[in-house]
Amino acid sequence: MNFLETVLREKSDLVARKKMARPPDEIMALAGRRRGKRPFFTTFAQRFSGETKIVAEFKRSSPSRGTLSLDGGDISGMVRAYERGGAAAVSILTEESYFNGSLTDLARAKEVTNLPILRKDFIVDAYELYETAAFGADAVLLIAEALEREKLEDLAMLAASLDLDVLLEVHSIKSFEKTAHIDGVVTGVNSRDLETLAIDLKKAHEVVAALPPDRPVIIESGINTRSDIDYFSDPGVCGFLIGTSLMRSSNPAKTLHQLTSQKEQK
Repeated sequence: MNFLETVLREKSDLVARKKMARPPDEIMALAGRRRGKRPFFTTFAQRFSGETKIVAEFKRSSPSRGTLSLDGGDISGMVRAYERGGAAAVSILTEESYFNGSLTDLARAKEVTNLPILRKDFIVDAYELYETAAFGADAVLLIAEALEREKLEDLAMLAASLDLDVLLEVHSIKSFEKTAHIDGVVTGVNSRDLETLAIDLKKAHEVVAALPPDRPVIIESGINTRSDIDYFSDPGVCGFLIGTSLMRSSNPAKTLHQLTSQKEQK
């Protein structure tokens, strides 16, 4: 069983336990009280804007790199640093077992920044979308490799009804073809293969180049330097989701400034 299959199996069990602890009607009521939506989709809607927009991610650990936070996981300090550094949005990784995340992190981030907040997780059930709204996120990640076509459609429709923007992640052209008919979403091209956890920026570049030019695109995973960002200038992208290099930086605001600076001189 590969990494993605393992996570999805465990996630389904976790959602079942959550429903027992907090019934769906209760979480739906909490979702209905959400206020103050911030614009994630419109922030990244322009494919060739000429700007370098970064979704700065807070994640405590990862299965490939272990513990990431240098300061013990001070989410308030990190998110404020992201905002000072010029991030266009913030991603909070809430998966518990492999990334040590939590919905508490999501709620705390919402309190300390005015930037749009993305919930990044392995979403498998409608319950989690109500949960996402209830804890204050403005957008949610849906992963094409993790969900069947009909499930993706249903979850994307529910997200829209909850006024949640969607980052719809793909790793291949085949996965994009499964999602191409879903409008009003940003396509996330993940350079990481969630089955093996290997990163391939060249493959991500090929996927981006094959997408319709009017499709909003964010690159996920494997972006560490300005050169990595410049690599995607020709096919054009709307932004980059960056986590590990920021979490391991002693000065994340400065690192963000460096990443969003002009192209490196040859």
